[in-house]
Amino acid sequence: MSYKHMPVTGGCSCGEVRYQISEPPNNGGYCHCGQCQRAWGGLFSAALLFNEAAFQFTKGEPKYYKTPLAKRGFCENCGSPTIFVYDGDNRVWVLIGSLDNPGDWSFNKDGWFGHYYLENKVPWEEIHDGLPKHQKQG
Repeated sequence: MSYKHMPVTGGCSCGEVRYQISEPPNNGGYCHCGQCQRAWGGLFSAALLFNEAAFQFTKGEPKYYKTPLAKRGFCENCGSPTIFVYDGDNRVWVLIGSLDNPGDWSFNKDGWFGHYYLENKVPWEEIHDGLPKHQKQG
């Protein structure tokens, strides 16, 4: 995993919610579960996992939608999704599309990044990137 900009920064489309992270991520992945498909309006979510202690909001705070397993943060003004946190976890999943510099993060076949919950993947979606594939969260 390589990165160029530290601290890691990002936020929503309108700028009402901004965050900063002082450490690089310790995991990440593409999630193909049905909740992510519906919550983010796509075939999957792409997120990086950071320690909660390294994460802080620098402007505003998201509104949260509570699911059975997690809370999902989004900007109340523009609707942009930014983060999600599993119940009882001390880590924050940050959606890669909300980063100021999403291109800083490269994922390779030897890294920890992979595809999860593939049992929920839409049948016509093809994955040929060589990353690890898991039926459930790893």
